Amino acid sequence: MSLALIDNLSEATATLRVAMREYDLSGIEKAMVRFRNALDAVQDVGAWHSDPELKARVKQVMAELESSRMLACLLGDMSSQMQTALAAQNLDAPQPLYGRAR
Repeated sequence: MSLALIDNLSEATATLRVAMREYDLSGIEKAMVRFRNALDAVQDVGAWHSDPELKARVKQVMAELESSRMLACLLGDMSSQMQTALAAQNLDAPQPLYGRAR
C-alpha cells in the first residue's frame, strides 16, 4: 500500500469539510461519494497496520476525520436550533417530530 491511498483519503476529507463549511449540498453529496470510495480503498488494503510510516499518516488522517465529525455535529445542532426558532415564530412551520435526548 502506498501513501497515495491515504493521501487520497485525506484530500477527500478536506474536500468534504470545505463543502460542509460552504453549506453546498451538491458539493457535500459529491464529496461523500469520493470520501466513501477513498475510505473503502484504505480499508480494503489494510496493510497500513504493519508499516509505521503509513500508521502515522493514518493517525493524522484520523485527527482530520474527528475535526470533520465535530463540524458535522455543530452544523446539525445549528440546523436544529434554527428550525426550533422558526417553529416557535410560526405555528404553521413544521414541528420537530421528537425531542432531543438529554
